[in-house]
Amino acid sequence: MTCNEDDIVEQVMTEYKKHFDKILVLDGSSDRTEEIIRSFDNVVYFLKESDIYPKRKVRDGIRQFLLEKAQDLYGSEGWFTLLHGDEIFVDDPNKIAAAAEKEKAEKVNWHVANFFLHNSQKNWDFSLARTLEEQLPYYQLGGLEIRQFKNKANCYFPLNQHHSVLPKGIGFRPLLDYPLMKHYPIRSPQQFRKKLQLSNRMVRFNDTENEDGIFQEKYMKERRKVFKFDGDFGKWSPGKRPSFWRQFLDFGFL
Repeated sequence: MTCNEDDIVEQVMTEYKKHFDKILVLDGSSDRTEEIIRSFDNVVYFLKESDIYPKRKVRDGIRQFLLEKAQDLYGSEGWFTLLHGDEIFVDDPNKIAAAAEKEKAEKVNWHVANFFLHNSQKNWDFSLARTLEEQLPYYQLGGLEIRQFKNKANCYFPLNQHHSVLPKGIGFRPLLDYPLMKHYPIRSPQQFRKKLQLSNRMVRFNDTENEDGIFQEKYMKERRKVFKFDGDFGKWSPGKRPSFWRQFLDFGFL
């Protein structure tokens, strides 16, 4: 699912192309996001939310339209991975799905590294050309988000379902690991303003339209530690994570 991410979606799709040869898209954009996404040859299906949900608030359950199409095209075996226009996987999602299949799991919780604009960046000139990593070096390790689930013939999304991206019919058993992904909801003051103007939706994790509110030292919860990314996520990196139960215990002290 995408909505007005044209400043980042090409980089995101380039990363996704490394892992997925078939992507189905549901887009609510009014900027160049659609044009950019359609330029990728691994996009096999593209749907505008305005064509199926005109004048209605979009709910998480709208993914049902993609799920039905994917199952019509490819059956009910294997795994689905949920993609968003401002997220990049750190772990390889194919390896994670294979590990989940081996453990007979039915869903995977991904650990989110939320990158954000630090208070020290308030006087930055955001018109300068920088890579995403240079512009957003600060992050906090946030919560868990389900991004993969086992494809089953009887699974479905109720169209009015919200605040949950897991379809009905998926079993309880999770993969005993927390793979890592990067989340970039706010990239610059300009992007924040444009997204509010185009989508008329509040940018996630921010409860203010005051631009000063997008610069935060404590991004989600006051107790969470701020890290500066140096190319490595330390013990949360692929191949370095401790046992699941050690991860589980450490998670509460981030």
